[in-house]
Amino acid sequence: MNQLPITAVPARRTYRWLLAIPFVWQAALAPAINDVAWTPFGLPFPMLWQMAGIVLTSVVIALVFRLDRAQGIEDEEAAFIAATSAAQATEDAQ
Repeated sequence: MNQLPITAVPARRTYRWLLAIPFVWQAALAPAINDVAWTPFGLPFPMLWQMAGIVLTSVVIALVFRLDRAQGIEDEEAAFIAATSAAQATEDAQ
């Protein structure tokens, strides 16, 4: 009987759902923000909301990046690159 080798199952990375926060911030909450008349620092509030969204997005991406590094994603990526480059080399040789 041919059996496939058992490989390690990658850890669940549920923290990547944090990347949905900027989308919700920009897309889902924009209609509610458009009617705010408050003008902090002389700027329209929707403009300030967008700028805050840029900062929030940067923070969330940095957090997910650090969590990925803590989970060992770099080793997983290196193994993937090695496997795909080896497969590419065999295809090129044929």
